[in-house]
Amino acid sequence: MSFSNRRNKAMLTKEQLVGLWVSVPTEWDEEGNFDEKTFRDEVAMLMDVGVNGLYTTGTTGEFYALDWEEWQRVQDAFLAETAGKIPVQVGANWFNTRDTIKRMRYARDIGADAVQICFPGWMEMREVDYDQFLIDCYEAVPDIAIIHYNIARTRKLYFADDYLRVMSKVPSMIGTKAAMPFNSYIELMSRAPQINHFVGESVFALAHQLGCKGMYTSWTMMNPTFFKAYYQMCVDGRYAEAIEIMKRMTRWVAEAVAPLILKGYHDPTLDKPFVEMGGWLPGKRRIRKPYNSLSDIEMAELRKKTEEIMPEFLAYKPLR
Repeated sequence: MSFSNRRNKAMLTKEQLVGLWVSVPTEWDEEGNFDEKTFRDEVAMLMDVGVNGLYTTGTTGEFYALDWEEWQRVQDAFLAETAGKIPVQVGANWFNTRDTIKRMRYARDIGADAVQICFPGWMEMREVDYDQFLIDCYEAVPDIAIIHYNIARTRKLYFADDYLRVMSKVPSMIGTKAAMPFNSYIELMSRAPQINHFVGESVFALAHQLGCKGMYTSWTMMNPTFFKAYYQMCVDGRYAEAIEIMKRMTRWVAEAVAPLILKGYHDPTLDKPFVEMGGWLPGKRRIRKPYNSLSDIEMAELRKKTEEIMPEFLAYKPLR
């Protein structure tokens, strides 16, 4: 895949970083290799549903399972399929500064609007080293917007004081993908509103009232119409309705999803079954070893609980 150099493309702005941004799973064929056709079909179908943006190679996209050449293939297919029709972010996460920067540069050069980066998580670092990681990434690639993937799996969460300390040194950091206790969301959004904070689906109705700008979402792949309506409820200030939906989603997590998490299933091992349950995208449950997806029995139980608690998740009817 060849691309013209697109370094002069404008970066994603804070004003554009709102709404529903949907994760695109990395699809595998029966031999465990990247299934480009299915991946591109999913990208094309997700573009059609009217979300605000798409992104690749976070945890749902199994970034950790891709070598450099495979990672390039995923991004090349992604940028070729989206072709400027929708804002896109590329997950440039990796396990050291050098190779995170390498991915950031590649994403910039093929025309991504922004990158998501997380802290290298194999070993803990000093506070000053976490700050320096973000500074180094910005200084090496100052001409692409950064979203900080702020997740405890990297052994370090950033809170409001951390962002306030570092944001002036990383001016291209326009947002966060936050996964933390709710009291920390309150502090983050009230004390560090200079950047746009995004949360998951099950807390958005509350978080939006605090200043949250949107959701990074895999659940939207079950029923985009439902989640677009949920988002719009909050934008319109119809919080009482949205909170009732949020309560049911919280129950769904507790009764349908949490038992699977307790068995050791996480992120793509659940997100891909969610896609399969939605029934309109072509992706499969396959994930790359050593991880395994749900069994047919577990899948049937998940579907049964979903039909009971959140039947809307299974009710999407594509327009074409």
